[in-house]
Amino acid sequence: MVIGPVPLHDTPGLLAELEDRGYRAVLVSTPADLDAVRSDGPERLALLDAGVMDSHDLEACASSCSRLSLPAIALVPPGRLSSLDPQLDIADFVLAPTRVDELVARARRAVGSSGAADDPDTIRAGDLVINTASYEVSVDGRRVNLRFKEYELLLLMAANPGRVYSREVLLNRIWGYEYLGGTRTVDVHIRRLRSKIEDAGHRFIETVWQVGYRFRDVEK
Repeated sequence: MVIGPVPLHDTPGLLAELEDRGYRAVLVSTPADLDAVRSDGPERLALLDAGVMDSHDLEACASSCSRLSLPAIALVPPGRLSSLDPQLDIADFVLAPTRVDELVARARRAVGSSGAADDPDTIRAGDLVINTASYEVSVDGRRVNLRFKEYELLLLMAANPGRVYSREVLLNRIWGYEYLGGTRTVDVHIRRLRSKIEDAGHRFIETVWQVGYRFRDVEK
């Protein structure tokens, strides 16, 4: 990834990498790049290319992002770092060129501190994020692909942390009263769901012996 004479929009892989981690970003090289961005749009993050914008345009873009409630991260070449305005209305900055992992970490912090937790379309449980408007799920910034029944199970339990659901209740709520399959269906889907959202550092679903399952209240 090269920043400076070569504009960042020549590296679409950067945006694709971020989207794969659960962060849909817009790359901003001029104020006009924000003209089509809506306050309720799908973008969760703006990357301000400080390598191609002068101070006036950079300030204008930062102000526009603030009005749109869109967290902004400035991508700053080392030669411009000393002249970066410390009062610039941005969530964070990274030196460019930068590693994707570092940018993802900055994005996670910027989005997490932007008030997204108050979004009525978002359910958060630690590093797990469920967007009920777009049906997207991510863990620690990594997008998780779920089948629809897996998503419905997760949504039901995550929206009611700490509540114990018997297998029979889950079967009826997700598959319907007329579903002819047994409660084993629930166990199979829970196992698949766990394999996709859990790892050594993330445990969300607990088995309640001889009863069913509950979603851990990670805030406690």
